[in-house]
Amino acid sequence: MSTTEATAAQSGDLSKLIEGVKKQYDAKGKAEFYSQVTGDGTGNIHCGKWDNIDIDEPGGCGKASNQLSDWMFNLACELVPDRRGAKDFSYVDLGSGTAATALRLTEMNSFISNATCLNLCEEQNDHATKRVAEKGLGERIKVVTGTFEDCPFDDNSFDIAFSQDAYMHAFSKQKAFSEAFRVTKPGGAFMFSDLMCGDGTDVSDEELAIFFNTNNVNDWLTPEQNVQACTQAGWTGVTFVDMTQDYRFNVQAMLKKVEQMLERGDDTIGLDLLKLYKKVLAVRITQIDRGFFKWGVVHGKKPL
Repeated sequence: MSTTEATAAQSGDLSKLIEGVKKQYDAKGKAEFYSQVTGDGTGNIHCGKWDNIDIDEPGGCGKASNQLSDWMFNLACELVPDRRGAKDFSYVDLGSGTAATALRLTEMNSFISNATCLNLCEEQNDHATKRVAEKGLGERIKVVTGTFEDCPFDDNSFDIAFSQDAYMHAFSKQKAFSEAFRVTKPGGAFMFSDLMCGDGTDVSDEELAIFFNTNNVNDWLTPEQNVQACTQAGWTGVTFVDMTQDYRFNVQAMLKKVEQMLERGDDTIGLDLLKLYKKVLAVRITQIDRGFFKWGVVHGKKPL
């Protein structure tokens, strides 16, 4: 899949991209799908790490999502060993969704004094703000509306810049990674998971256009290109951890759940939308097998 092909369907229109992302996550039916199918009601609607979790296991997607969040955060903390446990420890979740990860990590790690959630979608942010208040974590978690490319934070603000399955919506990954670098303290860590361009050779322009348009993708990079973009932004020791098989497990589990909901006639999300997702997820599995996608974690450090 060439870079030329991978940019064929991109509009280059920032306002259009922002509006599309909001519709993708704030629309009621789609929001319910992410909550019930992707997150199993946990609120953690990201892909997961499937170690010791069976795809037929009840609540498997939610457990895998939480397992990935924990693994990523612990790995990030290992990159900043002198800061873990510091009374003023802070991290920013870039593309935080419903803030489920921040809520979980802050409850589990008492040393987190400040978790800042930056997210584009207002309805998700309203939900996140309410959940933070319900949990009594308002002094430790802050929810902010904004974009990756223009973070409303001072330079050198956070020990860790963290993101799960959100950068695929970045208008410019180079700019987004540079902003993450700017707001991270010297010696701090960068950790993100994301869906990326695979190395398959039989992907058509039409397939790419459909994926870009339905998933609001403007800047589609391979793992190697993501590593290069991070390095150009200033991050050092940038590494990609290939977890594409975990992504396949995630899609398989989601497809099974959708099929079960259709068999029950479950209309909480909408039968037409479920039928559409069944078709999309089935195609997605074949695309993974054909090398359309890579999925995994990228991490690096900001020099002192």
